[in-house]
Amino acid sequence: MKIRHLILPGIAIIINSMLQFSAFARPLNESEQEVEAQMQALIKAQTEAGYRLAFPKTLDRLARGSLAPKTVLLYPNSEYSVVAVCEHSCEDVDLSVRDQDGTEVASDLADYAVAVVNFIPPAEGRYRINVKMNRCSTGNCHFGLGVFVKSETSSR
Repeated sequence: MKIRHLILPGIAIIINSMLQFSAFARPLNESEQEVEAQMQALIKAQTEAGYRLAFPKTLDRLARGSLAPKTVLLYPNSEYSVVAVCEHSCEDVDLSVRDQDGTEVASDLADYAVAVVNFIPPAEGRYRINVKMNRCSTGNCHFGLGVFVKSETSSR
């Protein structure tokens, strides 16, 4: 049995795994810690309101005026709450939800550092959630995004 052809791919897999682990192992900076704390408080508040996290939370950084899209599969029988938060350098973050045709079905464009959209999708499908960093006093601001669904037991 020839295993030479397996050595190089095996090494590549090991190196890739080490690089991915090191990306997760780095400590969060102050802005990331702030957003993470906001997300944990948000998850707790949403849970108390009868929602659960429907997808893994997003923690990222955006340049002023930029969009961060996230595509999710949503169902019409469920009530969703989409929330974006940002760090202290951020003055305004916006949210919009669009269906597969690009039609906006919900949005929060108010001038706040937190954006909340509660809605029931009109149809099953993939929806694009856009987080927009409108005003940030630095070049980039950290943000968090949570997509929550109303728990079935709490809607009865």
